[in-house]
Amino acid sequence: MNALFRNRSGAATPSSRPAGPAHEEGNQEWQEARDRTELAALREMLPPPATPGLPPTRHAELEAHLMSEVDDTAATSDAAKSAKSRSGARHPSAFGWLTPGRSMSLGAAAAVVAAIMAGFAVTGSSGQTAVAAPAPLKVESSRATVPLATVAQRAAALAGSHGAAHRGTHRREWALGMWDDGKHEPEQMPVIETRERFDADGSGEVQDIKDGRVVDRTHLPAGSWERTAGYRSTPPTTVGGLADYLAEDNPDTRGSTYWTMNSLEGLLRDWTPGPAETAAIDGLLAKQSGLRAIGPVTDRAGRQGQAYAVDFKGTVRWTIILDEHTGRILGMELSSIRTDPKMRLEPGDVEQYDAYLD
Repeated sequence: MNALFRNRSGAATPSSRPAGPAHEEGNQEWQEARDRTELAALREMLPPPATPGLPPTRHAELEAHLMSEVDDTAATSDAAKSAKSRSGARHPSAFGWLTPGRSMSLGAAAAVVAAIMAGFAVTGSSGQTAVAAPAPLKVESSRATVPLATVAQRAAALAGSHGAAHRGTHRREWALGMWDDGKHEPEQMPVIETRERFDADGSGEVQDIKDGRVVDRTHLPAGSWERTAGYRSTPPTTVGGLADYLAEDNPDTRGSTYWTMNSLEGLLRDWTPGPAETAAIDGLLAKQSGLRAIGPVTDRAGRQGQAYAVDFKGTVRWTIILDEHTGRILGMELSSIRTDPKMRLEPGDVEQYDAYLD
């Protein structure tokens, strides 16, 4: 059995864009930093050593079992990693955009943790259980729905404000771990929060954040940006320029609202837009024929915004949440809109989300 951490629609998310040689090389320090974060997140899903009814020796056995799964499956992932590296495919997970090899090893490990937690929940674990999947966004009828064109106009009025786009993001992300055999419930994984910043020479810093505190910092050498970013050049500040920019990477954005949203999600994993770039993004969204207003919502970070969405082939929905006053992008979500027995999903199930925090 293999756990899959992916967009079940087959969407060419930023993960499945064709990757150039520099992108495929990756960055070893970045990879090692993400590995540490991912393994730490998996460990946190285990009941704490001092849990009543759980002897220290049993806790050690559970952790050893988890690490053994990572080691064992990693050894079998090289062939898959090599076979898929030509396409540059990666998959979304609660731990970011995983390469095929890493999703295989950590996916199996996550499945082990989920099984451990399912068994341990029978006897109790002081509230330490698998992280619950987020509920669908709830439209707030007490507030008015703002047309996307109005939000775009407001963003355009602020395009000349101070502030420029910068490399890197501060985001909170979550994704559903899914099996494709129809027998297993989707895995409920931890939320990950990171802040990334890169300088002109391509050097940077990645901060892992928990409960509002930086718990780990990884410094990246010069050239790291060029080796890791999917969108290396600064996003254009005009609607037409941005449309061309996205189409260079994925021609399917021409005439497709879904793929435009999909590409924007990838862009927002690399860049934090300034007011001018935000105006261009909102202006492009306002021109998309398939994007409809959902209504006012409160996002995953507790902020009020307006949600707009597009469906894809009756299976999944991309939703973007904007600040109705400034047009700032607050978040993006992918969710199921029909029952899928193979993936054990129901309409409204959230498959992934990103909340952009600053």
